[in-house]
Amino acid sequence: MMKRTAKILLVEDNALDAKIITDSLRKKNYRIVGHATSVEEAMPLIARRKPDLVLMDITLKGEKDGIWGASQIQQTMNIPVLFLSGFLSDDVKQRILEAEPSGFLIKPFNEQELHINVELALYKAGMKKELELKEIRFQSMVKALPDLLINYDRQGNYLEATTQDKDLMPIGLENVKGKNILEVLPESLARSILLCIERAIQSGSMQTLEYELETFKGERIFEMRLAGSGENEAVAIVRDVTEARKTEEELIYLRFRDRLTDLYNRDFFEEELQRLDTERQYPLSVIISDIDGLKMVNDVLGHQEGDKLVQRAAQVMKDCFRDEDIICRTGGDEFTILLPQTNEADTRKMMRRIREKAQEMTYKGEYTQMALGAATKVKSTMSTTELLKEADDNMYQNKLTNRDNKLSDLLKILEKTPGFNPGANQKYWERLSRLNPLIED
Repeated sequence: MMKRTAKILLVEDNALDAKIITDSLRKKNYRIVGHATSVEEAMPLIARRKPDLVLMDITLKGEKDGIWGASQIQQTMNIPVLFLSGFLSDDVKQRILEAEPSGFLIKPFNEQELHINVELALYKAGMKKELELKEIRFQSMVKALPDLLINYDRQGNYLEATTQDKDLMPIGLENVKGKNILEVLPESLARSILLCIERAIQSGSMQTLEYELETFKGERIFEMRLAGSGENEAVAIVRDVTEARKTEEELIYLRFRDRLTDLYNRDFFEEELQRLDTERQYPLSVIISDIDGLKMVNDVLGHQEGDKLVQRAAQVMKDCFRDEDIICRTGGDEFTILLPQTNEADTRKMMRRIREKAQEMTYKGEYTQMALGAATKVKSTMSTTELLKEADDNMYQNKLTNRDNKLSDLLKILEKTPGFNPGANQKYWERLSRLNPLIED
């Protein structure tokens, strides 16, 4: 939409031309806010009146011509200038181009030409201001972002790079422009980015790349999102996601880990059991372990000592198994170990190691006794429920078989505890055993 109420200031030393131009513009409802006959007279007038457009004759009274005046106006006040001239030599044309006017009219011109050129000049000025405002907003957004913004050409040369956190780059940001990514980044990473640039330009789709890079802040994790920008350029937004990834890892850890023992928990066990229940993992063995005497330790010595017993049992498990074995705390006093590609014979050897290690700790005065049971799945016809039930039944059978010896070991240690009444606690154990021979403690 044309700005009919725009303010215009005229710089013209020919009185007749000035009157014709002024009268014509007023017909179109433009506001004429001033008239000067020289650059020297015009400059302070323009500064005070702040017109939307200056119509400037090139040849004027005074020492300075209109081209010099237009350059000063645009540099100091950012006001568009439309030139008026009766003759344009090659030298004058070059100077006009360097002054970057909003247009020029060659005298004599008719009223329609004047109106069209004024409207075009005002329209261009309005568009320029709008673009400048958009650029200011964009730069403000860039400054507010913690990200690194990069403009690449198709060959991977840095055209522009900007960030508020200059430590995100492996070299100083001021040294990046004009360099190729092969000069700045490790070769394998640089070639991955080059591939993303090419894909983004060819397909027009967003490309995402996550990578680790040594920076002034140390080794960091970055996520790059890259999109094509024209036929031969691409724009990338690079975000430091190190802390976010650490948080994700911590959340995963908290979801799948038991805090007391640092072993996997029941949720992880159930997911892994389903994942490993495939023929290529057979024979799939399971060991279930139940700590003997945990309730009595809790009742007599307190839960702090009970927690220490659980931790000792967990350490026994860690010492006896391989890294690929999956050790889980699946209950208060229960541990379950998943052993992919492990047959019955090897499983029995592992159980023997557990017993020997637990007995060794008990002899040292750190009671750590456990009932153990195992089962092995060799065919898909056996369900995981049946596998766990068989291991659980075997564990309880082991608990009943060795109950008296383990009770004796525990009582010997408890007797050394101040205030412990062995007779009362033994009767407590025996009473529970009569009520239910399978109950622990």
